Amino acid sequence: MREGVAAMEGVKSGRDGLRIYALLWCLGLYLRLTVLVVPPLIPQLKAVLAFTGGEVAIATSLPLVTLALGGLAAGWLLARVGVLPGMLLGLATMAGGSALRSLPEGFLAMMAATVVMGMGIAFMQAAMPVLAKLWAPGRIGRASAVYTNGLLVGELLAAGATGPLVAAWLGEQWQWAFALWVAPVPLLMLTLAVGSRRLPATGRGSSSAELVLPALNDSRMWRLVTLLGAAAALYFTGNVFLPPLLEASGRLALLSPSLIALNGAQMLSSALLILYADRLMGRPRPLVAIIALALAALPLMLWLPGLHVVWAAGVFGFFTSALFIFVLALPAWLVRVEALPRLMGGVLFFGYLLVFAITVLGGWLSDLSGTVALAFLPTLLISLMAMASIRHLLASRQRGA
Repeated sequence: MREGVAAMEGVKSGRDGLRIYALLWCLGLYLRLTVLVVPPLIPQLKAVLAFTGGEVAIATSLPLVTLALGGLAAGWLLARVGVLPGMLLGLATMAGGSALRSLPEGFLAMMAATVVMGMGIAFMQAAMPVLAKLWAPGRIGRASAVYTNGLLVGELLAAGATGPLVAAWLGEQWQWAFALWVAPVPLLMLTLAVGSRRLPATGRGSSSAELVLPALNDSRMWRLVTLLGAAAALYFTGNVFLPPLLEASGRLALLSPSLIALNGAQMLSSALLILYADRLMGRPRPLVAIIALALAALPLMLWLPGLHVVWAAGVFGFFTSALFIFVLALPAWLVRVEALPRLMGGVLFFGYLLVFAITVLGGWLSDLSGTVALAFLPTLLISLMAMASIRHLLASRQRGA
């Protein structure tokens, strides 16, 4: 991996840089797209498959559990086969699992396919910071913002276009939306395999690599877990509980524009951070302000009347996106590349287990109380904890990172 860093230092801006950012963007597109197909299909899941509110929350957030479990194996996988083969395996597993979700007609069968899909996303998620650091060591913030922009475009496509796609083309065959979205993945895999040949080395695998567990005494890891928990919980609870919020207030017709606003505003913040992320990296005040503003947007999204919910969802999405970009960039900024797979394994494992628990707990609180607003209470608590840990986290950067 050190050879990849050294090689990248000699790469000048131009075609190689554009190729790097284009590949990172396309890979980012599938980090969340298949997960966010579920929220627009919530009415069908409830009406046709009789999913409860808690089951809908599980269906949406179960990939987070597999992201967690897959995170433990991802570091070993990257060390054993190399970063590029690990990414290709992740793409294939993600696409296959998502396509299988078109076949089942029950909750348990769909969850089994979702687990397979989530394992693939886990491999991809662990590889992305390593690729960003190897391919763009002097522009980690920008590289992270680029692939996060792709991630957000994928979320926007899934959240905003799935409903119209089902209405216009699929109709009663709505479950085939899960397979339709991953149809281009084989082409992406071919492009990655061919296009990466002219890029710096991505590290070679070793058949003697062993599974290394996260360092439980690493305070840096736990602070990153808290920050990831806040960022992902804000985003997932916003997408999962916005549909029942609109349904309860008789505004279900605003679901598609609200999801588009929530996810579309994130593209604006990611575009801005492509320019400014590296300047802001390592400064605690911007991170604290971003979390505070995202929390301040929650009451607006919950209680503003009429069409104002669309604008409030956009404000919420803008700041949650900015927070998520910094969370994805920070591990590569904090530690040297050889320490990154182990750190990412721990952050993914504990962080996404935390997010899953927060999302499901929010769903249960909503079901038990009949008040959608209570679904955001666990997210509020973890966000406050993250704000308190930021300064110590940034001060823990390794020399030479």
